Amino acid sequence: MLNKDLKKFVLKEIAKLQKENMSGKLEDVKKAAADVEEIDASEYATALEKDIDFMKALDIKEANLIKKLRQINEAKNKLRSRILKNIDKE
Repeated sequence: MLNKDLKKFVLKEIAKLQKENMSGKLEDVKKAAADVEEIDASEYATALEKDIDFMKALDIKEANLIKKLRQINEAKNKLRSRILKNIDKE
């Protein structure tokens, strides 16, 4: 990007911000903190616990699927070798 293009882009973005009534200045932290709703930590802990339990369940399901996939691959390999033996006999 050339210097002119960069300057044009920045000016365009500044115009957008001004149009949307955004000054680009930082808001006072105390005002922002007053606007935020405080949530009890136990709610987050419960949600986190559920997520961890779900992750464990997915790990178990993944292990079962991997086991089934190995069984399928073994069966395919046996069939492949049987087919090749039958082709050689002909």
